Amino acid sequence: MTETDVAQPRTAHAPPCSRIMITGPGQVEIVREHLPALGLDDVYAESVVSGISHGTEMAWVAGDAAALHRSWDPQRRIFLDGAGRDFPVAPGYETIARVTAVGEAAVGKVNIGDLVTLDRPHGTAHIIPADAAASSRLPTGIDAERAVFFILARVALGGVHDAEVRLGDTVVVVGLGTVGLLAGQLARLAGAAKVIGVDRYPLRLDTADSLGITPVHAATADDVAVQVRKLCGPQGADVAIEASGSYRGLHEAIRCVRVGGRVATVASYHGDQDGLRLGEEYHRNRITLVSSMTVNGCPQRAYPAWDLPRLSASARDLVISGHVHVDSLVTHRFPFSEAAKAYRLIAQRPEETIKVVLTYGK
Repeated sequence: MTETDVAQPRTAHAPPCSRIMITGPGQVEIVREHLPALGLDDVYAESVVSGISHGTEMAWVAGDAAALHRSWDPQRRIFLDGAGRDFPVAPGYETIARVTAVGEAAVGKVNIGDLVTLDRPHGTAHIIPADAAASSRLPTGIDAERAVFFILARVALGGVHDAEVRLGDTVVVVGLGTVGLLAGQLARLAGAAKVIGVDRYPLRLDTADSLGITPVHAATADDVAVQVRKLCGPQGADVAIEASGSYRGLHEAIRCVRVGGRVATVASYHGDQDGLRLGEEYHRNRITLVSSMTVNGCPQRAYPAWDLPRLSASARDLVISGHVHVDSLVTHRFPFSEAAKAYRLIAQRPEETIKVVLTYGK
């Protein structure tokens, strides 16, 4: 990892900041800069902990992100041939920060010492509008590391909603990273009689088992769909939630559900992959395939009854209350200054990880 300065205009009150930048495939750097001066209705917050996304961020590190290779047209909402977004990229969207200064007009909206959850890239500090800080303020006594899971719990909850899990259903979750383990728990809360989790890594399978999710080992010679049917009956599962980001994982999710079953994808799919064959079970068993997305301008399917703020608040409350367990999901903690090591661990030894976080201790 290298550390460089970014030339930016400075003002007398512009606070310093360090950020992570992905400057090219496999290249993670810390960049020093200065934030804008604190506005009258702004809040200055210093990061406490942030979570690395093992899907989206690692796709950028690998150079596989879809947005790198094709251009997104936001008006027509389609990708077009041609150059896409280029490096450098500021990764991250799971940050918990502590308020350390407020603008004159922000006094009373937010207090010094408040913890706030931010959809902001990894960095030591942030300037945000006071109203945004107030709406994302954490209740007193909530552990910052637990709050890191709020955004991914929302992603998982959106997936369970889109999967339309019904009371008594059997649900298969393919891919037991953070989102998959959260989705499995939420499916149980939604009324699933049995939740089966599929993954190739023993650590994740053991964690799933401890959370009441029946594990199926995808790395054995046994056919995954056959293993699932041994657990839920020859007809297959009612619903699958695909969280692996792999076309092979998606294909197995399709193979695991019954005739007329439903598969909801919560993962992002990057790079050139094989293993998805839509001429087989998908066609023969009339499977419904649904993409679940809680950002990028996509309203919820149950909108306006369910919008993004309600989904976020519900996911947050489920984590705070302990109905969704997250404390066992953090496997590694790295100081912010060692972020490159964190990304390298996820890329090279994913079998050892579930959730990797960056800490910002003084």
